[in-house]
Amino acid sequence: MPNLCTMSDCYIQNKIRTGEWIPSLDTGEVYSNTKKGFLKPTINHHGYKLVSRLSVSHIIWVAANGPVPYGMQIDHINGNKQDNRLCNLHLVTASENQILTRGVLTFAQAQYIRKRYAECNITQRGLAKEYHVSPDVIRRIVNNKTYLKEFTTDEIPKETRDRILDSYRKGRSINSIRNLLGLQQAVVRQIINEELRKEAEAKQEENQ
Repeated sequence: MPNLCTMSDCYIQNKIRTGEWIPSLDTGEVYSNTKKGFLKPTINHHGYKLVSRLSVSHIIWVAANGPVPYGMQIDHINGNKQDNRLCNLHLVTASENQILTRGVLTFAQAQYIRKRYAECNITQRGLAKEYHVSPDVIRRIVNNKTYLKEFTTDEIPKETRDRILDSYRKGRSINSIRNLLGLQQAVVRQIINEELRKEAEAKQEENQ
């Protein structure tokens, strides 16, 4: 069954089909044949890059995979909303996206928060609102009290990964999964992201 095409999806596909836009899947940028250069995006109040009032992540995804299926949303795997490379994008449901957003921040997000705060273009309270965490979490990050070392999930066995994903599918929160398995919240969140990405990549290969 073909995906329904929204007005935004049709607009993007038409821009690409006529050659006016050439999205770069490797860099997450959009080249304009009309302007003879990459389009300079604006940043909205949620921290997403926009071109012609469309999120760049949406443009990149549609360029590679066609219309976004009904009920699905595009999520940034590493948590960086401005990293729109195709390899950093995957599809999640609205409920999945909400759970991931409410989870503990990743190391990459913390590094990006420090960078933005150091550049003095946003307050700690503004960052807290954007990332849906308390101001105290942001304060500890920018003062280097937490998220100082990147973690890996390579040693997490498949059985544990399957339990995490199964619990997540049943609607358990990241915090409850952490308590159930005795893992850090950030580890649980990272594994969910990794497993969802694997599923998205597998489905993409099947459709090719």
